[in-house]
Amino acid sequence: AYGNTTLGGTVTFNGTQTQNFQISVDDATTGTNSQNWTLNDVVINNTAPIADRHVQIATHPTGGFDSDRDMWIAGTLTFTSGRIHTTGATLNGGAPAEVRILNSDPTAISRTPWPPDASSFTALVADNQDRYVYGYLRRNIVAADGAYRFPVGDVPTGATAKGLQGIDVTAASDHYVRVLFEPTPVANNTLPTYCRPGDPTPSYSYFALNNGRWTIQPFGAVDATTVGAQTGPASITMYNRVVTNATTTGACPAAGTSPDDYWPGRPTDQCYVGFNANATPAVQLVNPNNCEGSNTGFTVTRTGFTGAGYNTNGSVYFATAWTQNHPLPAEDIRLTAAPAGSAIALTWTVSPEREHILGYELYRSTDGVNFSRIAQIDKQGRTTYNHRDAYVQPLTRYFYRVEQHDIFGNIRYSNTVEAMLPAPGETFSVQLQPNPVVSEGYLLVTIPAGGTLAFQLYDAAGKLVAQQAWDLTAGSHQVDLSPILAQVAAGNYNALLSWGGEVRTLRLIKADLTR
Repeated sequence: AYGNTTLGGTVTFNGTQTQNFQISVDDATTGTNSQNWTLNDVVINNTAPIADRHVQIATHPTGGFDSDRDMWIAGTLTFTSGRIHTTGATLNGGAPAEVRILNSDPTAISRTPWPPDASSFTALVADNQDRYVYGYLRRNIVAADGAYRFPVGDVPTGATAKGLQGIDVTAASDHYVRVLFEPTPVANNTLPTYCRPGDPTPSYSYFALNNGRWTIQPFGAVDATTVGAQTGPASITMYNRVVTNATTTGACPAAGTSPDDYWPGRPTDQCYVGFNANATPAVQLVNPNNCEGSNTGFTVTRTGFTGAGYNTNGSVYFATAWTQNHPLPAEDIRLTAAPAGSAIALTWTVSPEREHILGYELYRSTDGVNFSRIAQIDKQGRTTYNHRDAYVQPLTRYFYRVEQHDIFGNIRYSNTVEAMLPAPGETFSVQLQPNPVVSEGYLLVTIPAGGTLAFQLYDAAGKLVAQQAWDLTAGSHQVDLSPILAQVAAGNYNALLSWGGEVRTLRLIKADLTR
């Protein structure tokens, strides 16, 4: 078949020695670069000895009658046995060969398990020598629905082999991401102390793990050759393997143990930190420095890149460092508020509640700007706290937030919520929490008798985009809107809610914080 052809069905590479893949044109009458195949579903099931167990994308000779296309996959890629090698192969114009996944489904690549832990940080287990891409892998993340897995790695055998070094990338939609793993160690660095309030140490050393680094680059299209300027990834999770310059087990010293460089006991067990390298490339923690670390070097997640480009620090290298500067991790404090009779019931959850937490202060406002403290609660060693605010009036909007205090003087804030008591005698009240919403939101509903609550959501043009109904008993309820929010794009909406012949209208704003 000549021309731009998408092949249906499944292509299985099941050789017993190294297999080569190249799209070439033998018939000169068809013209230069006229044959551009796109495979549908691909299964890698090569069973050669481990060093030869791969499909090699071949270099395309410059000039002549030859397609300028590497391995394009429209459907799925399944690794059963064997690897795909793109390293060393180039296209006609000299660009590196790649595996390119056009399917935007996060599950388009299958590699199970993902990837298995070793018995020690230094070991390269047999399963990590197989079933990955050695070279460039480009994925379509237009859907941006969760984390996209990139099974990439280094050579599988030899004294310096690193094997599979997987990474997950969660990013904004509208582009492709290309990932390459290189066994090139990132340089160490000394950085100012952060996330350790009260520690007078001016700086700490960061020791980059010597397994290597990942290059993560955005592209506007599957065939784009120029790196794009899209917003950086919302998060990355690195699966580090074969590291010889850190603890053998890959674990951090336990919190509370000594010695710590300043405190008698370590404040946390977070000794591994993900980072975006600078152009040197040496360790450089990208803003915001969100006090995020990991207690195991095997799996390290770093968030907070969104809002800047992929090369915030002058490069597109991402890696993991070990540090004595154990950061005090940020707490996730989620607050909700809902009418409860003549009071407003407030509940906040803390995940997790760390050992260095002192307690909480609850604040209230009527304008969302000026807050006054209404309660102080000491740490009680649990993840859910409750308070009933009885000093409120009907038809007044109240805003609430929680401050969390720790032994080092840190103050962390919850989300801000609002609630309002209905007028006396009002039979039906409903509120939206929070607003704007991102992916999680709730209706706080109070009804005097059991019945059906109907929900209709209209976009700015007045088009019905979602609807739902719930059978509720008398009383107050928190109704989860997350399934509905997952169906609609960011924007402004009007929500109509009806119960027992009464109708309430709410404005709903869905924000996109990845942009």
